[in-house]
Formats: sequence, C-alpha cells, structure tokens
Amino acid sequence: MPPLPELLPLTPYLREMVWGGRRLGNLYGKPLPAGQSIGESCELSALPGRDTVVADGLMAGRGLLSLHREFGAQLVGEEVSERYGSDFPLLIKLIDAHDDLSIQVHPDDAYAQSRDLGVFGKTEAWVVLHSEDGRIALGLEPGVDETALRQAIGDGEAERVVRFQAVSAGDVVYLPAGTVHALCRGVLIYEVQQSSDITFRLYDYDRAGVDGEKRELHIDHGLAVTDFDAHPEPTRTPSDSSRTTLLDAEYFRLELFQGEPGVIETGASFAAVTVVEGGVTLEGSEQSHLLAVGGSAMIRAGTRVRVIPASGARCLVATPAV
Repeated sequence: MPPLPELLPLTPYLREMVWGGRRLGNLYGKPLPAGQSIGESCELSALPGRDTVVADGLMAGRGLLSLHREFGAQLVGEEVSERYGSDFPLLIKLIDAHDDLSIQVHPDDAYAQSRDLGVFGKTEAWVVLHSEDGRIALGLEPGVDETALRQAIGDGEAERVVRFQAVSAGDVVYLPAGTVHALCRGVLIYEVQQSSDITFRLYDYDRAGVDGEKRELHIDHGLAVTDFDAHPEPTRTPSDSSRTTLLDAEYFRLELFQGEPGVIETGASFAAVTVVEGGVTLEGSEQSHLLAVGGSAMIRAGTRVRVIPASGARCLVATPAV
C-alpha cells in the first residue's frame, strides 16, 4: 500500500432532507443532484454508508471509514486512539435550513450506550454562516419542566415553550447533549459534533419526510435526556484576529483562521479544515492543496501544515479533544 499522505482533500456526502434547499450548491459549489432538496453536506464523516471519500492523491476514492480501520493511530493520532479506540470521533457538516428543522434533543454518551444506540451521544456546535433574518430554537422557556413540555407537545404547541433567538452570520452556538434546539428556516451553518446520528424529535410540525411518510417522533426518549436547565447563549466570532479559538469543549476544539498565514501542527491528533469564505492553500512538507470555498480536507496526525488564506478568506479548523 502507498504511504498515508499528509493532506486528504475530501469529497462530501450529500443528504436530501425534507427541510433542505439548494444554497449549498449556490454558495459553496456543492454538486447538488437535480431536483433534490439537500440539507446536509457531510464534510468529514466516517459514519457507515455515509462516509466522505478522498478526492485526489494517492488515496483517491478511499472512504474515511476504511482509511481509519486500516491506518488507525497513524491517521488520527495516538492520543485520539487512546481516548476513542477504534471509533472515529468527529462529524462535520454544512447544513442548509430552507425550512425549520424539528424541535429535537440528543443524548449523552451514557444514555446512548445504555440503550445500545452507539458509543457516542451527540454534543455539537454551530457557526452561523448565513442568516436571512433567521432564528434558532435554543433551550426552553424558564420554568418549563417535563410535564409542561409533554403537554405542549401533545397540544401541538411545542413552539410556545421553546426559546427562540435571532442569529446572524458569525454567531457561535455550543449545544451540549440534552439541550432542546432547532435550526430554523433561512439559516445556514457549519456544524462540528460527535460522530453520532442519534436525534430524538420532540416536535416536527406533523410533517412527512422525503419518502412521503410522516416522520417519527421520539418523545419518551427525548424527555428522558432533556436538560431542562440548559439555556445556552450564542457568542460572536471575533473579526480582528488572524487565529481565534472559538470553542475548547469536552469533545472538540474549533479555531478560525483568517487574513494572515498560520500553521497547524497536528501532533498526536488530526485536524479537519473547512473553507467558509474565499480560498485557502494548505502546504505540507510533501504536498500542497488549494481548497476553494466549501472545500474540506483532513490533516493526518504528526503533520505540520501552513495555512495560507487568500485575501478575505476564512477557514474553520476542528480537532478532537484528547
């Protein structure tokens, strides 16, 4: 087998969703299938059947899931392998909410494992990239308990007990497992999360999915994992720093590079780069890649890479917590 490259540019996995739109093609150059409403572009994914594929180079055509199984710690880093074992820890998406997503909640690791739903729960974070006078649901109104939430769901009025907040480009939202939330129409985000697809829908506007069947709710599971005291607030992305740490959380770290060249040293962990504005060149010791807006690449562990943004370019760099 050829050696594992330093840089792995990735081809995303695109998901049709009933609430999706076409902006991922218009704004980020994604090759959207004709006639489909695409809600998610999985930029970095090792989910079975939904993994991203290396776009070019020695590993072109290989899926991230199979690369992780073959190369293990050489790809993701010794400390990542020690903490997460054979499980790939991160999932990164661009998400286009043409319509409101369901009001939902995700479990933590302990609940997911206790119900044989997987190794990981789902803590996530969003960076708002575009907002057309959009809003998000973020936690519950003060004083809402399990009884009140169940009653509101049963009455078809879940929206009256959820806190809605307006958001604009540059807002950063951290969503620990257990936080009731929803992305709403007109908002497009970058999302980094644990590598999990467990979602408990509490309320979905009595809506059918892309298959024409009404989408399932998971009210008992959802109420069981809801943190009724979770009231997170968005923060703003600084505009005057070339390298800024946006989050340093339990499962991931997220940085913003903009304006001036910088360096990523992956050491005992990997990094994932997604360009959200302009173009960025990644220069390793053996290879370099130009990533256009919407492009993503994985930098394997033990690598030093220069990040050279074009004028006005910005990219987000995610690493797993170890």
